[in-house]
Amino acid sequence: MVVNDNRGASQADSQILHPGTRTLFRFWEKIRAENAAPDRGDLDLRQISRIVPNLLILERDHLYQSYRWRLAGSETCQLFRQRLTGTDALKGWTSIERDTLKHAFDTVVTSLQPCLIRFRLTTDKDQVIGAELLGVPVLARNRMRFHIFGGVFPFREIAHLGHDSITHRELSGIRFIWTEPLPGDKLLAGLRPPDIVSGGFRLIRGGRP
Repeated sequence: MVVNDNRGASQADSQILHPGTRTLFRFWEKIRAENAAPDRGDLDLRQISRIVPNLLILERDHLYQSYRWRLAGSETCQLFRQRLTGTDALKGWTSIERDTLKHAFDTVVTSLQPCLIRFRLTTDKDQVIGAELLGVPVLARNRMRFHIFGGVFPFREIAHLGHDSITHRELSGIRFIWTEPLPGDKLLAGLRPPDIVSGGFRLIRGGRP
């Protein structure tokens, strides 16, 4: 499902389930202050050292109309049981889910609005791992484009699962957390209006709430 949450960032804590995701969102809110998005150089990760292994940066790949892992923390790589940095972030999803995820990521970098994604992974040992991904916009170091800064947080301890690979992925839902920067924010100049679902839900075929 896709949800357009127009109630603002003040409601985000009630929608975010994982404490690590909540920590990350609050950090991003603090760093961006009254701007639509912070500069990547302003991200002092020492403030959130506990969740650094879960962090990620995604970069839009215009050539292949996709997104690639520009950076993936050790815990995120451990979850997927592969080295992710430099690879296609949408690989392994069905065509419908891939399009839905691309739409969500496009909204982050073109409308500067956070997205909250929930999904399930099935391992080669038939274990099911639920997880939450938060993606928020940051201005790249070259100040010419936006990257997605975020984190992946599983809802169960993965260190002792002993799986070797992920055999299936299932997208559960996506929520956009609408934020309100100050009028006149220069980062918003030239951005196209957000193209997202207007209220309610959009079901993902094959997905479950």
